[in-house]
Amino acid sequence: MCRAYLSDFYDANGEMFFVGRANIGAVSLNLPMIYMKSKEEGVDFYKVLDYYLEMVRNFHKRRYIAVSENKASTNPLCFTQGGLYGGTLKPDDKIGSIVKGFTASFGITALNELNVLYENKMLHKSNKNFINTVVDYIDNRVNDFKKEDGWLYALYATPAESLCGTQREQFVKKYGIIENVSDKLYFSNGFHCHVSAEISPFEKQDQEFELFHKINGGHIQYTRVDTTKPNVVKGIVLRGMSMGFYSGINANKSFCEDCGWSPEKDTDVICCENCGSHNILEINRLCGYLGYSKQKQSTRFNDAKIEELKDRKSM
Repeated sequence: MCRAYLSDFYDANGEMFFVGRANIGAVSLNLPMIYMKSKEEGVDFYKVLDYYLEMVRNFHKRRYIAVSENKASTNPLCFTQGGLYGGTLKPDDKIGSIVKGFTASFGITALNELNVLYENKMLHKSNKNFINTVVDYIDNRVNDFKKEDGWLYALYATPAESLCGTQREQFVKKYGIIENVSDKLYFSNGFHCHVSAEISPFEKQDQEFELFHKINGGHIQYTRVDTTKPNVVKGIVLRGMSMGFYSGINANKSFCEDCGWSPEKDTDVICCENCGSHNILEINRLCGYLGYSKQKQSTRFNDAKIEELKDRKSM
């Protein structure tokens, strides 16, 4: 699963290992909706949050049990041919205890929008006291569940390739358009500052450092550059490495499909400066992978991500 980390797990000799293990799935919380529900009902935010954390917990418990009851023949490569740890079962054997090495993720999105609802400030303009408290609370609850249930739960910054639009749609249906929360077609990914934040790559690294390291069941930190000059990219990468980031650098790249011309810097290209063609291919990183959009033709991105790409200043 994209960017997901596996929780610590030990073999029969008491040695920690990760090879031959898997993530069993992620369920993501719609934190802005949970906050608004608490306000609408006049109930403490953390009480409502607990309700939905228990809901995710119960889903994961049922999933572990359901998978363990399946026959090994449902996935021969993993469970009968040794693809996963312990995966040398007979086809009619139940998968059983193999799932004990699988991690289940509690996903977090839209911390920026949650913060706007709480104090009317974008994340990059906030001291983040409330958001840090929320993340610490969720992490503590997930660790409690982990001890109580015996399953490998983890806190995860959801990539939200399509979920960023889906969660926003759910929010709008219930609570309408709220400025800087639901007035775009998307919610922000995980702990990220809003994509429109006009901050430098170094400032973005500093802004996201603490939350990145709190959400340790899976995360990625992004910065954006308007050039792919090696010395610029190298400086950002080395600084990110020194801060312990798993990170990526985003830079759009446009090409004329008729003559091959490409601008040196990341700019919105409408017309080829060399031949005048409007047949422009633009390559972007959506989350963890590259995709394309065209000025007048097709795209692989959904409407929410198309709008997000247009708004990007620092991601």
